[in-house]
Amino acid sequence: MKIFNSLSKITFLTFILVALAFVACKDDKDPDPEPVDNNPIVGKWHLTAITPEASGTTIPALQFVTTVAPCILDLKITFNSDNSISTADCPAAVSAMDTFVPVGADAKWKVNGDKLVLSKGTTSQEFKITQSTNDLVVVVNTQTDATKPAVNALLVFKRV
Repeated sequence: MKIFNSLSKITFLTFILVALAFVACKDDKDPDPEPVDNNPIVGKWHLTAITPEASGTTIPALQFVTTVAPCILDLKITFNSDNSISTADCPAAVSAMDTFVPVGADAKWKVNGDKLVLSKGTTSQEFKITQSTNDLVVVVNTQTDATKPAVNALLVFKRV
């Protein structure tokens, strides 16, 4: 009987020691920091012009946007280093543009070569861009009627 009693105590002590070893060896490492995107697009940009890609063409959607949001050329977009987007100075423009260019609340950005990928929820759109230190041009397809050929608009931004 003493042997079983001794074995029970040894088994119990062994279990306690193993449990303490697992608890004592937990990973105390700090969580990994949020990734930071160092693409040159990071920063605040001011929309200075919206023009058709091909001169001489008209884009009805552009006329609609300027009617609904006369402040559109006051719009400022900030591409944050955490890949979020914030806008300022013309909420009416953000609402009007959001169907063509997702820049509203909860929009995210990523640059892949010469493409700017904007996403919101489960949808994403890709736009050809040309960027330098102080200039950014985003090419947007404004096709709203499938029976007509697509017409591209150029959104021209200057770094603020």
